[in-house]
Amino acid sequence: MKRFILLLLAMAMIAPSAEAKRRETPEEIERKTRHYNGWEWGAHGRFNLVFYDMNYTKIKGETGVQDYRAQAKFGGNVMVGGGYFFDNHWRLGVEMGAQIQYDHTVVPIVATLRYYYGTRKTCLFNFVDLGTNVLFNKGARFGATGAGGLGVRIQSPDNSNKFEITLGYQALMMSPRPKLNGQFSYKPSDVTRIKLDQSVFIGVGIYF
Repeated sequence: MKRFILLLLAMAMIAPSAEAKRRETPEEIERKTRHYNGWEWGAHGRFNLVFYDMNYTKIKGETGVQDYRAQAKFGGNVMVGGGYFFDNHWRLGVEMGAQIQYDHTVVPIVATLRYYYGTRKTCLFNFVDLGTNVLFNKGARFGATGAGGLGVRIQSPDNSNKFEITLGYQALMMSPRPKLNGQFSYKPSDVTRIKLDQSVFIGVGIYF
């Protein structure tokens, strides 16, 4: 009996979808089908929840010390850039912007790779971002950043603007300068400090 009910429910869900597809005319299908090629440009913003923080400090001639903290801190970024479509699915691009953390502000510069599923203008996609970040902390300090996740692209059949909603994970490594108290005789050049923030995020963007 349970199997019969589950089968009826599955048929009830499949039937409207099949009927909607059957009713679409070739002209409607073409309006909803994407034909990506060349460049596109846009911007997006993300709201980050930093859930894990690692600090590594090493003084010259001594063993390094790591400190891990589970937490719930907030941040976010705004990025601008674009990408080139090699076909209807793959897009390779570059983006840069500003990311504000609860403790530092950095300038990320990343290469982006995206894969868009199916052939419709409104579709799901996966993305990966890899690159560096610049922390202006008594001079430029370079780090690293990486992110990945999934999203949905929403595009009206008769509009060239594309809106995106993304969910993902980010690892942000920074190299802030050490804070030394007067009681220590160490020079800043003798101290190495690395900070790694891990976060999850939700983002929204628009591309043209």
